[in-house]
Amino acid sequence: MTESQEVVDNPLDIDGSNFNADSYLEYVMKRATLRQIMDKEAEVVTQSQFLQSEMQTLVYENYNKFISATETVRKMRSDFRIMQDEMNKLSENINKITSFSAQISESLKESGNNVSRLCSTRQLLDKLQFLFLLPTQLNKAITESRYADAVHDYTHAQRVLQKYGNQPSFQSIQTECSEIIYELKKTLRDRLLSPETSASELAESVGLLRQLQETDSSLKDIFLSCAESRLDKHLQTLNGMVESTDILEWVEKCNNTLLADLGIIISCYHEMFQDNEDTNVPEVADKIMLQVFHLFEEVVKRPDNIGTEILIRGLDKFFRKLQAMTEIISSDTMSNKAIDIVIQCINHKATIQHQSIQSQFKENLMKVRLSLASKSTEHTDLKDILNSLQIYLMQKVQASLLDLMAFLQNNLSFGLKSWCAKAVADACWNIISETIANLSEMVKSMACLQTSNNNIPFELLLILAKLCLEMQDNGVTTLHSHLLKLLEEAAPGLTIENRDTNSIMVHLSTAAQSALDSEVVFIGQTAAQMLRVSVLARDWLRAPEPRGPRAVCRRVVETLASADSAASQLFPTSMKPSSDSSRRTIWSRAPSSFSPINRIFSERIEVFSPAGADRAALSNGALKVALKALVECVRVRTFGRHGLQQLQVDVHFLQQRLSCMGNDERLLNALLEDALASAQLRCVDPQLMEPSIVDIICERG
Repeated sequence: MTESQEVVDNPLDIDGSNFNADSYLEYVMKRATLRQIMDKEAEVVTQSQFLQSEMQTLVYENYNKFISATETVRKMRSDFRIMQDEMNKLSENINKITSFSAQISESLKESGNNVSRLCSTRQLLDKLQFLFLLPTQLNKAITESRYADAVHDYTHAQRVLQKYGNQPSFQSIQTECSEIIYELKKTLRDRLLSPETSASELAESVGLLRQLQETDSSLKDIFLSCAESRLDKHLQTLNGMVESTDILEWVEKCNNTLLADLGIIISCYHEMFQDNEDTNVPEVADKIMLQVFHLFEEVVKRPDNIGTEILIRGLDKFFRKLQAMTEIISSDTMSNKAIDIVIQCINHKATIQHQSIQSQFKENLMKVRLSLASKSTEHTDLKDILNSLQIYLMQKVQASLLDLMAFLQNNLSFGLKSWCAKAVADACWNIISETIANLSEMVKSMACLQTSNNNIPFELLLILAKLCLEMQDNGVTTLHSHLLKLLEEAAPGLTIENRDTNSIMVHLSTAAQSALDSEVVFIGQTAAQMLRVSVLARDWLRAPEPRGPRAVCRRVVETLASADSAASQLFPTSMKPSSDSSRRTIWSRAPSSFSPINRIFSERIEVFSPAGADRAALSNGALKVALKALVECVRVRTFGRHGLQQLQVDVHFLQQRLSCMGNDERLLNALLEDALASAQLRCVDPQLMEPSIVDIICERG
């Protein structure tokens, strides 16, 4: 703080606030040469001119901004004043209008009520007059063959008659009108059956009978009823053929019978009612066609029709007939449903392909599982098994994609449609994504099964984990590129949406991690269980003098070595083996190095951390689980001198054997040191043997 204050108060600092020109000049004159003084003068002049130029520029800029802001404020003040005057005038005018409106409404209120009452009375009288004259008007219109006028008058008064027909004054009118309308209906029905009736009269009769609620007995209903009955018989025949014929025979029968008759019926219907806009025709056609589509879907799902060639030939014939039908039946529902049928067949074929890939891959996986269970790791080439599984999966998926490209043949009625190409592209991508998702779920389920039951070979988990990683790195990209190539050849110029592969990659990565974690936990817990049982079942307080490492240590080494050998076939080694000198010297340290203080400040070891996809990480993961169990078991036992020395021999043996597998030397030594240090703390007579003696015992053992 004192030094900074001296710098600020320095009178010789030319940039300081307390600068003294005379002192500075005297200082320079004493210390500098003439040449330095002249250079300093030129430097000061240059800096002064630069600062003056910058200051002048800032003044001009700020002045211009100030002038612009002043003009803007002045303009806003003028505009606000004008708007305020206009708003005041508008408010005054609205108040005047409101006042005048209230005065007018008050003055006309009584007159308006009188006029409303008179209008209501007049309307009521007109209605009563119309009702009393209705029978006469109906008879006159029927006599003059003005049937439309008669029906219009009756329907206009029908609601009033139905409501007040039981009143004595209207009962006679109701009865007389009903008799007249009954005769009119009879006349119109006779007119429908007459062969001399023209098309316009036929349409008029149908419309009038419909207004009189006589549609059940109309020609349209009779015609459509007979048509539906005939089509239902065809539907029953086709339904009986679903389980006994292939798709080609069924489509041929459907096209020649039901669809042919439906086209003739609808054509005749349009000819008979061409002047009448009728909405029931599409409903009838849609009703029949929906049943046809349902039967076709059942035919497609039959096992005999899963072949791509027979399915496409039957679908092409069916779609061609539907295209011809849409020209007769103007129904958007039928046209859209025909497209949906093709898309459903494509998706159905894709589903069959995916299920076939899934079931066959499971069978191959079961064979590999049985093979691994019957052979040892040393005699099994895991890399070869991995390659065979990956090649098989890739070939199956690529064959399925190629099979779906048959729907885009140029000679098919739907092969050149953009919606068909898009449906094929979506179905192909679904095969890829569903296959990968199923593989991921299968690997996760096996990992969970291994964790719970321990009946999955750990080599299989390593193979599946590596398979997921290989598919993540290369497989998905290869399949996607292959799909784009097939689509470009089958449908040139098709715009294909970019597929998001991130979710697939996440599934594969998660599945691989689950398998690796499960394998590490399985190997680690297997070795840990051996060590746990051997430590807890032995009386370390009365143990005899050590003669060699215990047999359980050899079994633990064999277990970890077997897992390491399997991992070395599939995963790379990223850790260099340590030198022999470190192994010889680590056990020669003084017991003080195992003190609790040193253990407190030692690096923390995460026992159940996620396993890495390399040999060293897998070995270290299993090693941590096994040796951590050894440490925890040692901490709950009491040791005698020979028991401690036996553990020293076991630890030294484990260090010698496990360090040869490429394990992390620091991790291995830290865990083994921790075990030996814990035994020392729990020992009643903590005397370790000399390292040379331990080496001799281990070599002899």
